[in-house]
Amino acid sequence: MNTVNFEVKSIDRIIASGIKKEGSLVDQIYLVLRENIINLSLPPEMALVEKEIAAIFEISKTPVREALIRLANDRLVTIVPKSGSYVTAISLERYLEACFIRVSLESGCVKRLADKGISLSEQVKLKGIITEQQQAINNKTSNKNALGNPASFEIDALFHRTLFEYAGILGAWLLLDSSKAEMDRVRHLQAKMGIARSSTVVDEYSKIVEAIIGRDTIAAEKAMVYHIGDVDDEMDIISNNPKFIKSMEEFNSLINEQRKRRNASRFNGSLFVGKRVVF
Repeated sequence: MNTVNFEVKSIDRIIASGIKKEGSLVDQIYLVLRENIINLSLPPEMALVEKEIAAIFEISKTPVREALIRLANDRLVTIVPKSGSYVTAISLERYLEACFIRVSLESGCVKRLADKGISLSEQVKLKGIITEQQQAINNKTSNKNALGNPASFEIDALFHRTLFEYAGILGAWLLLDSSKAEMDRVRHLQAKMGIARSSTVVDEYSKIVEAIIGRDTIAAEKAMVYHIGDVDDEMDIISNNPKFIKSMEEFNSLINEQRKRRNASRFNGSLFVGKRVVF
């Protein structure tokens, strides 16, 4: 059994430096909240109080409300009339749905790329991303971004986004990026439990790129499906790992009881700081 010390911080400690005074406030608030929900800094059941978030950023409640509506459309936030907005629980069903969507779109993307081919400069850029991922894996001690997320997560997203860009279907990536938020939350939970991606990810990248360069659509599709796993593979992994299923259930209930007791108009983060969760 793994022991994970998870500290639930008050929301002002999580998002205080998240936006700038330029650009769309709605977009910035949406992205800050979304990122912190996905990396689990804002855990399931945590309240997202419009008035409080607006006060942190010194803005009106309107852009906050609009950002929360967008997050609700992404199924990352639940808006309860006359009660408030809360981070949704991690859902096994949504996770498997996202796996299905991802394998369908990603395999179609690399087949399209292998069929049309890529330029020499595109080949160089993809191989550069592979090298960057290898360096991130080797450099684990500094393998974090400003939000404390593993750099390998961002590089992985860059690799896949770049494939869609070169295939000329970036809009499909934006659709996928929205739908795979649940997958990313699960990946972060796995990382907290010490279930890390294998170092073979770099070799998997290489096989995908080699198949694309070789204009082999069948090999490209197989390499991508092997890399990301299909729904049946994910179901087997989860069903054979009951500890992970238990960890998901316990993480979802981390602050549920406290949420029911807290003052409806104010989230008191000090109630939960230092909460120790055993998976």
